[in-house]
Amino acid sequence: MTTLYHNPRCSKSRAALAMCQASNQEINVRLYLNEPLTIEELTGILSRLNGPISRIIRTKDSKFKSVDSTMLNLEQVESIAEFLSLHGHLMERPLLDDGTTAVIGRPVENLNQLL
Repeated sequence: MTTLYHNPRCSKSRAALAMCQASNQEINVRLYLNEPLTIEELTGILSRLNGPISRIIRTKDSKFKSVDSTMLNLEQVESIAEFLSLHGHLMERPLLDDGTTAVIGRPVENLNQLL
């Protein structure tokens, strides 16, 4: 089943939710801030991510500067998964994952390839 990793406080994520609801697909909505992702789940998402894995971290977010990122290697799946398991609020959103491919919805139209 296709999963939308959703943050209701984000306008792009709300737009993605509306797109998913308008599609013919059954979509599981995961509020990842309320139900944090495990390292294993993050590793799976990263292995399916369409595009550079470094895009999944919001490095330009002001909150990124306030966390310890000295051990983060943006080229290593394990490093990113561990970082996001601790700092899930810095995961780029919206994110749609059909179990084969994961797509970041920036712009939200990118999600159309899975809808």
